[in-house]
Amino acid sequence: MNTSLIAENNPFLEYIRPRGKIVFIGDNLSNEMKIVHDYLSARDESRLPLLLLTPTAIGDTICDQVVTFDSVTTLSQIQSLLNSYFLIFIFNSSDEGTLRALGGISGSIKFSGSIPLFIDVSKNPNPQKRKLFGPNYFNFDFSDENGKWNYLIFIDCVLSSLTPSLNPGVSFPDLMCLFGASKSLYYGISAAKDAESALEASINQIGEKLVTSMPEELESLEAIFISISSSSPLNLHDLNLISKKVAKSFGDEFEIYLNNIVNPQISSFTSLLIITDLNSIDDVFPKSASLNFLNQSANYGDDYISPINERKRDLFDATEEDERFRILGKIFSESEVYIFDDGGLPLFASHRPAGQEVCLYTGLFSAIQSMSSDLIGHTPDHLTAGDKRCVFTSVMGPANTSVRGVAICKAGNENLAKTDLALSMKLVKGLLEKGEPEYSINDKIQALLVQAQQNGTIDSILNTTDFHAS
Repeated sequence: MNTSLIAENNPFLEYIRPRGKIVFIGDNLSNEMKIVHDYLSARDESRLPLLLLTPTAIGDTICDQVVTFDSVTTLSQIQSLLNSYFLIFIFNSSDEGTLRALGGISGSIKFSGSIPLFIDVSKNPNPQKRKLFGPNYFNFDFSDENGKWNYLIFIDCVLSSLTPSLNPGVSFPDLMCLFGASKSLYYGISAAKDAESALEASINQIGEKLVTSMPEELESLEAIFISISSSSPLNLHDLNLISKKVAKSFGDEFEIYLNNIVNPQISSFTSLLIITDLNSIDDVFPKSASLNFLNQSANYGDDYISPINERKRDLFDATEEDERFRILGKIFSESEVYIFDDGGLPLFASHRPAGQEVCLYTGLFSAIQSMSSDLIGHTPDHLTAGDKRCVFTSVMGPANTSVRGVAICKAGNENLAKTDLALSMKLVKGLLEKGEPEYSINDKIQALLVQAQQNGTIDSILNTTDFHAS
C-alpha cells in the first residue's frame, strides 16, 4: 500500500510519523550498535527507534526491532518499518550483500517521503560509493579510533538536531531543507578543548575538500549547518562569533544554521560543519498534501529567537508581543529597565525602545559604562539627559562575570527606578545562578511577570532584593 497516499488522505498521520529512525544493515555491527545504544541510554531526550535489518538470524540485540531478510523477502514488506521522515542507515559497505540490500531499500523508500542519511563504517571506501548513495553519504573508518570518535560526534549532532528543543538550533523543517533533495554536500568533524579550535579544524577539513571539487559541484552550495557540542550552553556572544568566523571563511552569501548541543558529560568541544544546498519543503516533498499541517503542528525549534538567522520569528507573534509589552509597561509604569551582560547583550528588557533593537540599546549603555570606567576609574551611578534620569547597577554573576543594568525615568522618580532595577536584577541573577542560558532569560522573566500580572500575583514576585541600585 502506498504510504504517501495514506498521508495525503489523513494528514494526522504526518503528525504522528516518527521524526527519525536508526537502521542498522548487516550482521557485523555490534560495535556500531553499542556506541549508539550507550549514547541513547545517557540521553533519553534524543531517543530514536533502533531497527536492525540482518541477512542472518541473530539472537537478542540492543535494537528495538530485528528483521531477518534475504533475496526472497519482499522489500516492500520492510517499507512499513521504515516509515520515518529521516532514516539514518548505518552499514559496512565492504560486507557482502550490503550494497545490494541498500539498493533495494533505497528504491523502496524513493517515493515514501523519507530523507536517508547513509553512514558507512567501512575502511577506505571507494570514492564511487559516494556517487552511488548521493550527497548524504558519510564515512567513518571503524578500524581507526578517530573514526569511531567522529562517528559518535556525528550521531550526537544529528540525533540532537532531530529532538525537540527550545535551545538555539535548527527547526525540523530546516533539517528537511538542508538534507532533503541535496545535490552537493561537504562536511568536517573535529573535537578540541575550546570551541574556536574545534570549529577551525572543521573549516579546514571542508576547505581541503572544496579545493579539489569541480566548479559545477560548488555552484549549488548556499547553506552552512554548524553543530557545536559543549558541556554548558554557549552564550549569544559566542554563538555570534562562531557565525562570523564561518561567514568570514566561506562568504557572507551563505545562510547559516547554528545548533548548540549541551552535554554535561563531555569536557571538550565538538564541531560538525556541513556546507550544502538548500531546498524548499515543496521541493523535498512535492507530492505531500499535508505539509501545511506538518508545519503548523509538528514544528519545533521556532519557539526561540535565533542568534543567527533573523528570519526566525519571535517567541510571541506580533500581536502577542504588543500585548506582552503593554502589560510590562503597566508593571514598570515609571521606568524602563534594561539588564545586560558585559558585551551589551540583553538579559532583560521591560520595554521595547522606539526605533531601536534592544541589543543595540543595551550595547549603548554598556559602552557608556565601559568608557566611563576607562576615563574616570568607575562606572556612573547616574546620568542626566534633559528631564530623563538613568540609574545604574552592576552585580557579579556566575564565574565572576559582570551583569549590568540601567533604569530610565523622569526626574523625581529616581527612587522608584532604583527599586524596579534592583527587583529585575534579582530575577536575572537568580536564573543565572540556576544555570539558565543567557539567551532564554529575557523571555522567561517577561513571561513570568506578564502571567503574574494577569493572575494578580505580581506583588509576591516583586519583593525585597539583596541588591542595591544607586
